[in-house]
Amino acid sequence: MITGNLLKTYHRLVLTSVVLALGIALPSVVAKLKLHKGEWVITLRAPDSSSGNHFGVRTAKIRATQINTPKSSEEIREFKGTMDAETPIYGVWRQEGRRFSLTFELPCEADTACGTIILRGKLRSKTQMDGTVILMWDTPDRSNVARYETVNGTFEGIRQ
Repeated sequence: MITGNLLKTYHRLVLTSVVLALGIALPSVVAKLKLHKGEWVITLRAPDSSSGNHFGVRTAKIRATQINTPKSSEEIREFKGTMDAETPIYGVWRQEGRRFSLTFELPCEADTACGTIILRGKLRSKTQMDGTVILMWDTPDRSNVARYETVNGTFEGIRQ
């Protein structure tokens, strides 16, 4: 017959073993989720700004890369791609575990203000990502702490 203290010790040992096993297994799973592996198709959605700047729903196709030239302790992380299948875009990115951010300049168009896009997201799997789009228009707005019109939207992406 197992006594109460022995049973508690057994349960703690089992729980500790499970936690240790997860601690060893999870980082290896997270480490395999890399933004710079393959090409991504990302659908971005953002509302119109208060002054009427329109973004709507747009598609970006990107390929992220890591470069270490010239040699340095920090890798340069950049991407290039297209917006709406035709306009070239270039930007930079970083990744910490499953979380990442990308930033690039919105291609300027004749009837719309220029802007900067920041994607803050999470890799959900090797083939899926999602998160928040932060779109800062080149339209002054003194009431905004950033001093420019800013709208938030959403995005999701799939690896091709």
